[in-house]
Amino acid sequence: MDVNFDVRKILIPVDFSDASRKAFYVGIKMATIFDSDIHVLHVQEPLTTFESDYDEVQKTASDLERLEQGVQRRVDELFERGGLQAVDRRRVRVDFRGGKPWQEIVRFADEQNIDLIVMATHGYSGVKHMLIGSTAERVVRKATCAVLCVKPDDVE
Repeated sequence: MDVNFDVRKILIPVDFSDASRKAFYVGIKMATIFDSDIHVLHVQEPLTTFESDYDEVQKTASDLERLEQGVQRRVDELFERGGLQAVDRRRVRVDFRGGKPWQEIVRFADEQNIDLIVMATHGYSGVKHMLIGSTAERVVRKATCAVLCVKPDDVE
């Protein structure tokens, strides 16, 4: 059995929740240990309403650009708050996608040949888990690479 675990690329999906921030810092730490490239991905689910027709829901290029800039700014804030100035930012790529988070995370990992996904699990259980589902659980089941799930601080 070959146990060689070469981690050249790490994907850190972020939704900017407390749990996601914790996973971000764990992912950065893993990247420094393995000397890996870092991909930070934010997935925005499309917002639609029954009253809107398709053309009204479509975002213009400037709206998308503004969303991407907002994601970049929030990732920059994570670096600043975490005291991560020593991280080589040339090895960090920030990406933004729209769609179902678990599908886009798995698709991105496959497209970019990611070796490890480090992501938060929100710790939902019972009815809330049944209604909302678990993005982390779906990623673990569908990803072709290793997945490290980071529990939030308030879950035992």
